[in-house]
Amino acid sequence: MFSHRYNTALTTLILTCVIVSISFSCLSDIRKPTSENTKLLSGWEFQYNSNWYPATVPGCIHTDLFNNKLIADPFFGTNEDSLQWISDSCWQYRIFFDNNNYSDYTSSSFVFDGLDTYAEIFVNGEKIATTDNMFRKWVIPIPENLKNTGNELLVRFLSAPLVEAEKAAALPYSLPETRAFSRKAPYHSGWDWGPKYITCGIWQPVYINTWNNFKISDFQIYQKSLTDSLAVVNISIRVDSDINTTAQANCYINGNKVKTVNGIDIEKGNCIFNFDVDITNPKRWYPNGLGDQYLYDFIVEVINGKDIDRSTHRFGLRTIELNTSADSTGSAFEFIVNGKPFFAKGVNYIPPESFMPQVDRNKYNNMLQSCVAANMNMVRIWGGGVYENDVFYDICDDLGLLVWQDFMFSCALYPGDNEFINNVKSEAEDQIKRLRNHPCLAIWCGNNEVKNGWEDWGWKNNYTEIQQTLIGGDIHKLFNIVLPAAVEKYDKGRYYHHTSPEWGWGHDECVTHGDSHYWGVWWGEQPFEIYREKTGRFMSEYGFQAYPQLSTIATFTTDSTDYSLDSPIMKNHQKNARGVEIINNMIDNYYAKPNSFEDFLYVSQLVQALSTGYAIETHRSQMPHCMGTLYWQLNDCWPVASWSSIDYYGNWKALHYKVRELFKPVIVTSDLRGDTLEVFVVSDLLNDTRDNFITIDYIDFAGNVISSDTLPEITINANTSTPVLEQRIDKLMMKQAGDIVVNINLYDNNGQLVANKKQYLTYPKFLNLPQPVIDVIVAKNKNTYTIKLKSDVISKDVCLSVEPYIAGNFSDNYFDMLAGEEKIVIFTPERVHSETINFKVRSYTNVF
Repeated sequence: MFSHRYNTALTTLILTCVIVSISFSCLSDIRKPTSENTKLLSGWEFQYNSNWYPATVPGCIHTDLFNNKLIADPFFGTNEDSLQWISDSCWQYRIFFDNNNYSDYTSSSFVFDGLDTYAEIFVNGEKIATTDNMFRKWVIPIPENLKNTGNELLVRFLSAPLVEAEKAAALPYSLPETRAFSRKAPYHSGWDWGPKYITCGIWQPVYINTWNNFKISDFQIYQKSLTDSLAVVNISIRVDSDINTTAQANCYINGNKVKTVNGIDIEKGNCIFNFDVDITNPKRWYPNGLGDQYLYDFIVEVINGKDIDRSTHRFGLRTIELNTSADSTGSAFEFIVNGKPFFAKGVNYIPPESFMPQVDRNKYNNMLQSCVAANMNMVRIWGGGVYENDVFYDICDDLGLLVWQDFMFSCALYPGDNEFINNVKSEAEDQIKRLRNHPCLAIWCGNNEVKNGWEDWGWKNNYTEIQQTLIGGDIHKLFNIVLPAAVEKYDKGRYYHHTSPEWGWGHDECVTHGDSHYWGVWWGEQPFEIYREKTGRFMSEYGFQAYPQLSTIATFTTDSTDYSLDSPIMKNHQKNARGVEIINNMIDNYYAKPNSFEDFLYVSQLVQALSTGYAIETHRSQMPHCMGTLYWQLNDCWPVASWSSIDYYGNWKALHYKVRELFKPVIVTSDLRGDTLEVFVVSDLLNDTRDNFITIDYIDFAGNVISSDTLPEITINANTSTPVLEQRIDKLMMKQAGDIVVNINLYDNNGQLVANKKQYLTYPKFLNLPQPVIDVIVAKNKNTYTIKLKSDVISKDVCLSVEPYIAGNFSDNYFDMLAGEEKIVIFTPERVHSETINFKVRSYTNVF
């Protein structure tokens, strides 16, 4: 359950640590900062049946129970059903600590970076605080009742479902889901890809913060202007102080002092002061694929003679805008970075664990590296999960992955009373201040599908007109007043989008205005070709399910007797009520019926790749009408059938390999409309390229070329989609549609292959594919395996796997090979293997 199949990549962390170390060594004053944090991460215990057991902090009750062998693996079999009692119970955590002269400091506090969710906090039996929001930082002054040794800090967590039931009972009407009363990760209550595990616990670090006289409690780097010759940034520093004093502020960039401000009057309480810093010949930060990701190291320090405090952050110089202007079609939704519009290529991201404290830097790094490997430049953090840990955004800064950041509201109606609204205001302030210095942060979005649900899901029908007015007013207040005001106050200049999508997929406006979640293919079971007509201005959600590979299913099943879609275990790991039915229906439409359970897993991935791949091709070919595509979804929080392109253990599905090809900077897209072949060249490049050429070969499955054509002197226009061919296909060829593939190659003016597209003239189920003989030669290198493949006839959807399973990465997979074509694939195992590795090769013709 808790072992992740990922490679370790720590280069970024090491470089960052080196840079920070060098920067601090260049400071003019090496005195110890007045503010200090003492972590309280070891020595925690939790209580179960009157006994105390070791606890992990950060952590949660489910992982602590499992680690102490008090419950079975929550992900295995149908154990989810028998573990629901955990969320209905109250749980206590405690730690004993000594009084390290905390009273000698002018200020000392307990700091909880995150408590999940309803908690009462006691010191030596005295209650000192209560909490009610998992997304807030809680700073609690240390009381005066400390002993010299053996002080008890106890945190008692209340049952979130029981508290929510009490809050719901106080309303004169019902909301669709009681989870909406809690400021807690919505997905904990279960989703159509995730289990219902309503957690509690100390899910973020806890420490004691002490300081004398004053400390820097926050600082913001705000970019005022940026040209090729000069950037002007404003440094805003908040100081908390127990004294009235006059101080000096210094700012360092990349280890060099660039600014000193003297005579700053600091008054008791807190104050904010600002100053500008000039950066000559600035280096810009760009999204992945558009330029470099240059980051500046900022350090600020405040000194008042004997006392000093410092704070540090990395920052990237770049401009980002969102063009939503009206046009002849409707209204645009186009991101512009450093003055240049670009097509956003990316994915929706959910929490990578059901029990979030488990996530480490390696898992974040491997997931996000997989995004970069697939040529993405944007990740949407969906509003039903959590605001991610700092390391997530640090890695996005390094890799050039822009972040679309939802506030954590999704698929529900929320209360609008003052207590709830004030709680949200504090949450928004905490999260905005934490994230605003990251150059990767592109946009704040109020919610996921709340407007959509209110308008289209029948919720209104459950309320009187008066209640509809009240609830509609609460929606408007929260997402059109409270949250945009918080963004304007704490992150001025960042774009705020009040809801995603702007229009549900049943509205005509979903293809003409703003961003769109188009779910007609999955929920509506429409044919994949509907994306031609249903491509909006920015496609922020759409997708299709697939099952993970057999090695992943083996982690939660007992043996092959569970390998049936109707088995209780497999049903438990398919959370969409109609998931199997929809997948089977689409397989029937597009593919041959698979013969076995393992074949079904494989074909489910093929149909997912075909569906979502078709959508991506269509979206990119419709530039500039469409200027972004973020498919649903990147990852899983447990091993499950879902819309993900990467399973829980990091294995790429067929879709992720497909996405990597379709998100390349330059691609050839093609489509068949009746007997007419349409071909487009799509480019993300910022400059035109000339004298390219395209070859089009009609080839039978034995490798014979039936006819050929060349399109010379092709100009690839910068940052757009260019139609290059609209051609009627010969009637004789259309009669042989099941026996022909159109092989389209794009070459640059030096004759180098730039892009390839294999266009079939009918669905895979109607192809008369011969059974291929694939020659396989494997050569072991130092740490990798080179697999050379060659097929005598066309071989479709060739899939490589290792049996028995060994964790590792294939350089390519789920690809088509023409007759006589040679393909080389590199397999890199996670760890060095001295023993022989057995590779299994299958193709689509193996399933029927």
